Amino acid sequence: MDAAPCVHASYGADMRSGEETVRQRFGALIADAVQRAGRYEGRGGQALLAQEIGLSPSAVGRMLRGETLPDPRHFEAIARVLNLDVQELLVEAGILSPESLSTPSQNRATGVGSDSITLGQAAAALGITSAVGREMFIAAVERLQRTERDMEAEGDGGGGTAAHA
Repeated sequence: MDAAPCVHASYGADMRSGEETVRQRFGALIADAVQRAGRYEGRGGQALLAQEIGLSPSAVGRMLRGETLPDPRHFEAIARVLNLDVQELLVEAGILSPESLSTPSQNRATGVGSDSITLGQAAAALGITSAVGREMFIAAVERLQRTERDMEAEGDGGGGTAAHA
């Protein structure tokens, strides 16, 4: 990957203080990168950016205003289009911790990342805050876990078809 501009150099530590949310930090970082890129400003710029990253223009507008976060599958496209390092962007926005980017051997050596979390904590970490959304997330993961256990018990080892679900 080409050397991407350092996200935090233009962002500054002052943005970390106060009541700012992850959405707002992410939006501010992306808005700053859009301004630096130049080609996405002015008439049609937001629509061009949306097209290049695979979002609707309204979703891009909400993201830039810090109202919403895009689906995680769009993080890499956003970083690529705006010439940002995706890992640095996600850490700077507060979506990932620097420790989460360490290798598994580093985690074992330091203990970082070795604690398991509950499904409720996972839902919260993913930004699923509504009661219905959390229940759906937990139910889906529990179903997947049951399916995996059933497949292992049948000797499939997890490489079978979805017909077991």
